[in-house]
Amino acid sequence: MNKCQKCNVTIIDDSDRCPLCRHVLQQSETPGINCYPNAIQVTKRFRFLENLVLFLSLLTGCVLGGINYMVNPDVPWSLVVALILLYGNMVLKLAVTGQSGYMFKTVMLVVIAVVVLLGIDYLTGYSKWSLDYVLPIGILAMDLMLLILMLVNRRNWQSYMMTEILMILLSIIPEILLLTGVIHFPYLVWAAMGASVFLFLGTLILGDQRARTELKRRFHI
Repeated sequence: MNKCQKCNVTIIDDSDRCPLCRHVLQQSETPGINCYPNAIQVTKRFRFLENLVLFLSLLTGCVLGGINYMVNPDVPWSLVVALILLYGNMVLKLAVTGQSGYMFKTVMLVVIAVVVLLGIDYLTGYSKWSLDYVLPIGILAMDLMLLILMLVNRRNWQSYMMTEILMILLSIIPEILLLTGVIHFPYLVWAAMGASVFLFLGTLILGDQRARTELKRRFHI
């Protein structure tokens, strides 16, 4: 059992460096009061679970792909299952074992979900329901999650303003698809654009000087 003299914690695994400050540990015969848990072992368990799910997903995808090819090759249903398994692995990677912030996880999971549903739509005949409904609903979901995070993290709400600008840029994509005739259901597209714009305007107006200072700091003006 080793002890970090700088952090005053005892490490119960066989690490030679402190997981907090990365300093070299010294041997200790008796465990201290501030005993640090076996963080490396916990990380290994999560990594093993992540790799196990990935292996089982690949195995399942290959088996179902072979069955699909032999039984009904004209309908690629195994690819739909593969996309669902892919999303499940991404959820495990980002939401469970990932070390990123909540906003990054939310945006990435919603974006990946939209891409997966676009793929499923394409594989099942491409009736464009993914563009008409899933794409704008995904943007609305990210706007809602952004608002919730701002309410929860009220002391640092201004740090989400760059994400709000990103949401406005993303909401332009369905607007372009609507103008070019790719999307035929305009109401959700307008709702997504309106939610993104008014969320940013609300933050800018209600935030007053603090919000404007954050924008100046971000854009160096």
